[in-house]
Amino acid sequence: MLERHGHGGDLWTAAEMFGKSKDEFLDFSSNMNPLGPPAAVQTILRDRWRDVIAYPDPAVRELIGKLAEKYNIPTESILAGNGAAELIDLAVRVIRPKVTGLARPSFSEYEDAVNKTGGTIREIRLDEADEFTLQQQEVQEALADSDLLFLGSPNNPTGRLLPQDVRELLARTDKPVILDEAFIDFCPNEQNISLIRQAARSRHLMVIRSMTKFYSIPGLRLGFIVAHPDRIAEMRAQQVHWSVNTLAQLVGAAVLDDDEFERRTHAWLLEERPWLVARLQSLGLIVTPSQTNYLLFSLRGLRLQVKELQTEMGKRGVLIRDASLFPGLDETYVRVAIRLREDNERLVRELQASILELLGRGDGKPLHVEASVVSLPTAPPIVQAYREEAAGAGGALAIQSGTGSIDSVSGTERSAGLSPAVVGAESSLAATLMVQGTSSDAGKSLITTALCRILLQDGLSVAPFKSQNMSLNSYVTPDGKEIGRAQGMQADACRIPATTDMNPILLKPKKDMVSQVVVHGKPYRDLDARTYREKYLDEAEIIVKDSLRRLRQSHDVVVLEGAGSPAEVNLKSRDIVNMRLAGWADAPVVLVADIDRGGVFASLVGTLDILSEEERDRVKGFIINKFRGDVTLLQPGLDWLENRTGKPVLGVVPYLPDLELEDEDSASLDRKLATGVLTRGRSASAAGIMETESASASTLDIAVIRLPRLSNFTDIDPLLYESDVSLRFVQTPDELGQPDAVLLPGSKNTVDDLLFLRQTGLEQALLNHVGQGGRMVGICAGYQMMGERLLDPELVESDRPETAGLGLFPTETVFTSDKRTVRAEGWTQLYGNQEGISPQEERYPIHGYEIHMGRTRFLQPVEHPFQLLDPDGGTGVHADGAVTGDGKCWGTYVHGILHNDDFRRAWLNELRLSKGLEPAPAELRFQARREAAFDRLADHVRSHLDMERLYEMMGVRNLKEENV
Repeated sequence: MLERHGHGGDLWTAAEMFGKSKDEFLDFSSNMNPLGPPAAVQTILRDRWRDVIAYPDPAVRELIGKLAEKYNIPTESILAGNGAAELIDLAVRVIRPKVTGLARPSFSEYEDAVNKTGGTIREIRLDEADEFTLQQQEVQEALADSDLLFLGSPNNPTGRLLPQDVRELLARTDKPVILDEAFIDFCPNEQNISLIRQAARSRHLMVIRSMTKFYSIPGLRLGFIVAHPDRIAEMRAQQVHWSVNTLAQLVGAAVLDDDEFERRTHAWLLEERPWLVARLQSLGLIVTPSQTNYLLFSLRGLRLQVKELQTEMGKRGVLIRDASLFPGLDETYVRVAIRLREDNERLVRELQASILELLGRGDGKPLHVEASVVSLPTAPPIVQAYREEAAGAGGALAIQSGTGSIDSVSGTERSAGLSPAVVGAESSLAATLMVQGTSSDAGKSLITTALCRILLQDGLSVAPFKSQNMSLNSYVTPDGKEIGRAQGMQADACRIPATTDMNPILLKPKKDMVSQVVVHGKPYRDLDARTYREKYLDEAEIIVKDSLRRLRQSHDVVVLEGAGSPAEVNLKSRDIVNMRLAGWADAPVVLVADIDRGGVFASLVGTLDILSEEERDRVKGFIINKFRGDVTLLQPGLDWLENRTGKPVLGVVPYLPDLELEDEDSASLDRKLATGVLTRGRSASAAGIMETESASASTLDIAVIRLPRLSNFTDIDPLLYESDVSLRFVQTPDELGQPDAVLLPGSKNTVDDLLFLRQTGLEQALLNHVGQGGRMVGICAGYQMMGERLLDPELVESDRPETAGLGLFPTETVFTSDKRTVRAEGWTQLYGNQEGISPQEERYPIHGYEIHMGRTRFLQPVEHPFQLLDPDGGTGVHADGAVTGDGKCWGTYVHGILHNDDFRRAWLNELRLSKGLEPAPAELRFQARREAAFDRLADHVRSHLDMERLYEMMGVRNLKEENV
C-alpha cells in the first residue's frame, strides 16, 4: 500500500513499490503549492545556515509577531508548532474529550489524536448527495452529543469549506471546537471565511493553520494554532521545548512578507482548478466541487477501484492518493492535487491510458456508466474511445444507468420509470423550456413566473432556474441562503420552497465593474467583470450544470430564464446564461421581445441573425410582450415575421397594469420611477400630483430615500397598495419636503451610500426632519446609518476604517467578513397600544429575513422593538433593532418588516394619529393579494399564448386537460 505510513507524498515507499528513484515520480498524492517555495526560502537556507549552531528561539518571537500582525490578533493567542500534526495532538490532549464529534470523511490524524487520549468518536456523516457539505442541523446534533467538535475547513479530502451558517454556529457555541484551516490560504477570500480572529478571543474555539502546504515547505514542518491565551498557555506547558527549529522560524517569518506569492497562487488556482475539473469529468469521473488546491473524484461511473488505478498510475510514474482510506469513502474514491498545467496535462493523459488499460483486460465485463456521469446518448471521450475500441474488436458494450440503458450499436434509449407527464424523453430528467429575451427588462422574469404557475395549475411539478442573476434585490431561502429575488418569486409561484439550485450564482454589484459573487447562497468573493469572465466562468459552468441536473431529477418540468440578450457577440463564447445553457439543458427556447421599447421586429430578426445556425434551430417561437392597442393592426407585422424567420409567434401578451408582483432589479425600478408609477398613491393622479387639498390632507406622505446602491427595494411594496399612502422616492433635500415619514432602505454599500447622504445635503435634511419631530424608519443598511458610527477595521465594506453615522441611535456597527442570511420570525409590541385599535400591549407577529455583513452593538441601553426567535430552531429569543423613546424613529435588520399586515397598519395608524386622522382598519392582506396576483398573471398569459404548441415543444402532456 502506497500510504502504508498514513499519508500521501511518501516518495520512499513509492520508490520501493515501483522500482523507480524518488525523482522519477510526479506526485499528485500530496497537496503542496506548485508555485513554491517562495524565493525567500532559498535565500534563508543559503544565507542563514550558520544559525543552526545555536538553539532556536524557544518563544518563536519573530514568527509569532509576524503572524499577529498579519492576522490582527494578539501574540499571546498564538502558539507555533512542528507542523499542524503536533498542534492537532496538543489541542486534543489539553481538552481530553470523552466524545468527539468528527466529520467523515476527514483527515485521519484527528481520529488518531482522539484515540490516543482514550476518547470515542461521534460521527458526523458528510453526504455525497450534498456534495459533502456539512449541514448545520448535523452539527447542532453533534454538539449536543459531544465534548469536542473537530472539523476541517476546507475539509480534507473533499475540499469543501464549512458553510457560513455552520461557521457562525461554531463561533458562538460554548462547546470546545477545533477547526483545522490547513488549506484555507488557497481561498482568495480567506479573510472573509476564516474563524482565526474569533478564535483569538474565544474560550471555546481553536483554529489550526499549516504553513507547509501554501508555502510548499513540508520538509521544514511548520504550523500554528490560535486560541484564547489561557488555552494557549495550557498547550505550551505540554509542548516539547524547541519544537520549531531555527530554519523553520526564519523561513516562516520571511514568507509572510511575500504578498506577490499569495496573489500569484490565487490567480493560478482560479484558472487551473476549473480546467482540471473539466478534463477529469470528460474522462467519466465524478468530481466533487472543491474550494481549495485538490480534487476528490470517484471512479464509480467506470466501475473501477482506486487501488488498481493507483497501481497502474504508479507504474507510469504518477502518484495519486487512495481516498478510500479516509473513513466514510468507498473504494472508488481518489484524491489528486492541482499542479501546474504541464503536470496536469500529464495526469489527464496517464489517467486516460490507465483507465483504458484497466477496462480493456479482456475480462468480458460490460462498461457501466451512471446517468449522472454521462449525458445520454453522448458518452465522455474516454468511454467513447473504449466503445469504439470494443466495437472494433467485435465486443459488445452496454452503457447502463439506473433508469434505462443505451444499446451500443443503435444508440437508442430504453427508458424506464419516467414521469407520466414526460413524452418521449431521452432520460428520466425533467423536460425543459427556456425563456430568453432580446434585451434586459423585456419581461423574461414575469413570463417565466407565469409559465411556472400555469404548469403548476395544469398538474405538473415545476421549478424555475436561472444560472446567473445580477441583482441587488435578493431573496433568502428557507435554509438561510441568498438567491435572486426573481427566482424566489418564481418558486413561490410554483408553491415550492426556493433553493440555491434555482439560482446557483448571484452577482450583487458593489461598484462600477465589481460585483460580489454569491455561489449557492453564500458570498464567494468580489470580482471585477474581466476576472469573473476570464478566470471564474469555467468553474461556474460546473456549478450551473450540477444545479440544473439536480432540479431536473426532482421535477417534471424546469423553466429556465435567460439573462440580457443571447446576441451579445462579445459574451457568447463563455456564455453560461443563454444559448450554451439551453444546449446543456436541451431546452427549446422562446424569445421574448418588449414591443413597448419600439423596433420589436428588428430586435427579433436581428437577434436570430446573430445566432449560429444551431442556436437558431433551438429557438422555437416568439412572444411579443407588453403590447398596448389593437392586435389586428399588428397582424401584418406578425405574418411578415413568421414568413421571414419560419418561426411562429406563440403569442402577443398585452401590457398588464398594476400586477403587484415584485421587481427583479434596479432596471425595472428605474423604469417605474421614470414613468411615475412609484410617485403616486392610490388617491393621487396619474401625474403624481394630489388631486385636491383634502385628498392630500387625508393621505400619508412617505418618502423613500433613493440610495445609489439601493437593495431589497421590495421592502416598500406593500405601501404601494395601501389606499391612504402616497409613496415617493427622493434623491435631494429639495425633493424631501415635509413628509409624514421617511424610509431609509437597504444598501449594497452602506458606507458609500451614507457618504452620498452627506455629500448631497440629505443627511442634514433628514436630521432637521427628525429634529422637528418627524418620523423615520431604517431597514438594514438604513438602520446601520442611523447609529453613531460604522466601523470597518478589515475594510470589508469600504476603504474607510470608521465613518460617522446619523447619530439617531446609540449604536455602532462593525462590518465583518461573514454575511448573516437567515429567515426571521418573532413578534413586536411596537404601536400595539393604540386606543380603539388594539388592546394594551398587543403583540403583532412578524416574519421576514436578514441579509447583512454588519453586526450592531449598543453603546447604552435602548428599547428593542422586535423579538426574534432562534433561526436555528432553538427556544431562545433575541432582540432586534432600536426605537427612540418617543417611538418616532425605529430601525431593524428585518427585511420584509412592512409585509406584516397588522404591524404595518399599526405603524401607519400611528402616523395618522400624529396627523390628526382617525385610525383605519387593516384591510390589505399583502400575501393573499400576492398569491392572487400569480393567478391573475397566469390567466392573462395563458389566454394570449398558444399553450398547446408550448406543451408540444416541451414534450409534456397537460395532465389537467387529460383528467377533465
